[in-house]
Amino acid sequence: MNKFPPLFIIGTLGMWITSSLHMFFTLLLSVSSAHSTFYVIYPTFITFLAIGFGIMLNTGKESKFN
Repeated sequence: MNKFPPLFIIGTLGMWITSSLHMFFTLLLSVSSAHSTFYVIYPTFITFLAIGFGIMLNTGKESKFN
């Protein structure tokens, strides 16, 4: 099995944890000011996820030709 790039793992876990916390703060605690904080955090982890996915695609292409 291929090993996932660290940025892909960070992005995936970050998105999962961030979305879980966002749902928790919104539904259970009814904190309306929490939304503005998450608007900054989501793009950060999406960037990590996109870079990790790009690395994963590049290493997949290289391994086919070797």
